[in-house]
Amino acid sequence: MRIKRVFRLWLMIFGLGGGLALACTVPVFRYALDHWPPDAYRLEAPAGWLKSNAGERFQKLIEESGAQVEMHPLEQEGVPSRLLMPENGGEVWSGELDETASMLLVSPARSELVRRILAGESMVWVMVRSGNESADKILEERLRSRLEYLQSVAAIPEQDPTDPINKLGPGPALKVEFSCLSVSLDDPEEQVFLRMLAGPKTELLENEMPFGAVVFGRGRVLGAWPTDDLEDEGIDEVSLFLLGACSCRVKFQNPGWDLALAVNWDEALLGAQMEADRGNQNASDDDARVASKEGLEADPAPEFVRIEADSSFGEEEAPSSSRVSGRTGRMIGVLVAGLGVLLCFFTLSARAESKGS
Repeated sequence: MRIKRVFRLWLMIFGLGGGLALACTVPVFRYALDHWPPDAYRLEAPAGWLKSNAGERFQKLIEESGAQVEMHPLEQEGVPSRLLMPENGGEVWSGELDETASMLLVSPARSELVRRILAGESMVWVMVRSGNESADKILEERLRSRLEYLQSVAAIPEQDPTDPINKLGPGPALKVEFSCLSVSLDDPEEQVFLRMLAGPKTELLENEMPFGAVVFGRGRVLGAWPTDDLEDEGIDEVSLFLLGACSCRVKFQNPGWDLALAVNWDEALLGAQMEADRGNQNASDDDARVASKEGLEADPAPEFVRIEADSSFGEEEAPSSSRVSGRTGRMIGVLVAGLGVLLCFFTLSARAESKGS
């Protein structure tokens, strides 16, 4: 299968070229989250619009959110604005900028994607629904069932918290967690996001068939594939690659491309770390309260079982039960006293014999 051959090639390249990083046990997805800032998109926009109120608000959004977008003013009038992928990549949007320019960086799917990554998900699989119900259902069920299985059996490399080489940066707790985010191909709010997601594989947007992509780190797309390439084995290859120890620390030597997201990752990861610390503290406090409560509780009192008299018995029979209990108690008392007397007798006899000898 094509996806399998590609990943085997990548693994060979990383194994040969990443020898200096062999000691790294941090998973690929977390190393990317800690160390790989997104590449900058290029926005070509009329100089006049950039000076307008809408243009200034858009630039303020970029500045405050930390979105990686480089502005390139166009002096020529009547030329359409364009948003281009990093490193002279393809065009993901072209048109006239207006009050809705923020949609180039913000959309419901991208907001949910960021939320999941900051919550600690190892990676997010994005399924693009085509509208072909049977084909969409096949891919969705395959992704969900396979990811559920992988989450139950996969593990990340063991981490040594005292090793400075493998020290994690601020962020959510390190764990294995997958999810699948579904987006419709014809969703008007997600058109820019879908073009970013497909990246250089623009044919995926034209085939009118579902496709899947996986996002990790600070919004990096590892790849996008049609349904035929996403069999169980292919899903496993991709997911386990991202869970494995990072063997190549240089971003440009790794496959994939970046999304344009309106998020300041450094600040967001610090916030995620604080949230994780609060969760750990609350869990510790709960454990301490439970332990304290258990320590303060007295030993459980003996359980008294009350045997109710059968309603078919007459009222005069109840006292007889009480008399039986009293007689039994007195008999036990007599036996205990007798045993005490015998013990005393044997003890005194033994002492007398020792003195006589």
